[in-house]
Amino acid sequence: MGIPELRRLVGEIIPKSAAIIGYEVNADFPAIGRRTMCVSARRLVHPDNNSTSILILFEDATERRRIEAEKDILLTETRHRMKNLLAIVRALATQTAVQGRSGEEYRDAFLGRFEAVIRAEALALAGSAQGDLNELVEQALAPAGPERCRVDPGPPVRLKRSQVVPISLILHELAANAWKYGALSRPGGTVHLTWSVASEAARSVLHLTWHEENGPPVAPRQLASVSDPG
Repeated sequence: MGIPELRRLVGEIIPKSAAIIGYEVNADFPAIGRRTMCVSARRLVHPDNNSTSILILFEDATERRRIEAEKDILLTETRHRMKNLLAIVRALATQTAVQGRSGEEYRDAFLGRFEAVIRAEALALAGSAQGDLNELVEQALAPAGPERCRVDPGPPVRLKRSQVVPISLILHELAANAWKYGALSRPGGTVHLTWSVASEAARSVLHLTWHEENGPPVAPRQLASVSDPG
């Protein structure tokens, strides 16, 4: 028996025990490779001559342990994502402006942001560890339709999971402001969106360009003047 753990099991542990149930051995087995085996053993005493033999049973638990490990990873990931999602919801509730809004206006603003988070989370869960920027843009601009929101796709951009929700919220805020105050608040107004990726300081930087046309006129910002008391 060329596996040290099995030699120790048979030579030291089993002789001192009445029975061994489900002892796990992880080793490289000849012909079958790396496996997880559950070993059960029992000493058998023959009453006729008082001799003793050992019955050893091997159960290949490799696949079962792999599935259990994947479930543990999924459960940990789910808990982590739920914790993050609750933190995002709390941030949305506290950062959505209250002053000057009715309860209904606050509700609509909060639910709009929350729905953007839900869509982004669904996109992140549907894919692998990355999200597609083009899909986020399509989700954010879909209510206006292609006639009013024109997208000139830039290069393919794969986003990390941690980036999907923030960028989705940015797009949602831009679209919401366009509906309330910008080009989408008037018939004939249009939004143009494109993006590019540049290399800056040895890292890739995403540049989003949001351009609105035929919206309401923008009033110049009024700056308060301060007189010199001297």
